[in-house]
Amino acid sequence: VALLLKNKAIETMAQGGFKFTMLAPLIVGLYMRNAVDTTSPDTIMMARIFFICGRLLEFLIFGLIYYKITQKPSEKTVKVSEKDMRPPNPMAAMLGLEEDDEEEEKETLTLDQYDMRVLQADAKQTALQTFIVGLIHTKWGAVIPMVVSVVVALINKPDNTLVRIYLRGETGSADLKRPFKKKSAFADMVAGAKTKKKKKEKGKGGKKARRKGAKEN
Repeated sequence: VALLLKNKAIETMAQGGFKFTMLAPLIVGLYMRNAVDTTSPDTIMMARIFFICGRLLEFLIFGLIYYKITQKPSEKTVKVSEKDMRPPNPMAAMLGLEEDDEEEEKETLTLDQYDMRVLQADAKQTALQTFIVGLIHTKWGAVIPMVVSVVVALINKPDNTLVRIYLRGETGSADLKRPFKKKSAFADMVAGAKTKKKKKEKGKGGKKARRKGAKEN
């Protein structure tokens, strides 16, 4: 996983799309591990405050989006299936499992109804993450996951589709078309690594074929 993260960062940098914020959670985690006394009562209290404030900020953003959605009812509709509403499975790409392409029955929703379902799914996922990280801290006293989880969430929030539409006012982008394409950074990295490997193998196969043809001639 570490190698995939490193390769992805290098590849993105080469394409001119590298962002320093991609490394921020890693830097924060390493700094806290090596330079901060995570057993200090003051550190623990500050981490708890940061975690609570960060999560409250997230739910405040969800509340603001909820308000914006209710203020903009739409008559336009979109057809979505149950698969469209499910989060991506990052492990499927790593294990080489093919997603089920079987046609599912689609439901017709207005754009605001669809956006509301996406918002509810995001809020539930955040609530689950909050519970899990809080449980880890309560059970084992881990401090770093509380800080890093909030950093990751807040860094990724500006790229959230609903944030882009309702808070940043973006329209017209292909990736904002409903139903939204479910993104998984880990799945994308695995898929990219597999594609690169296939191209490399294909190139080797072509060279072998050319050498064999040259020998025959």
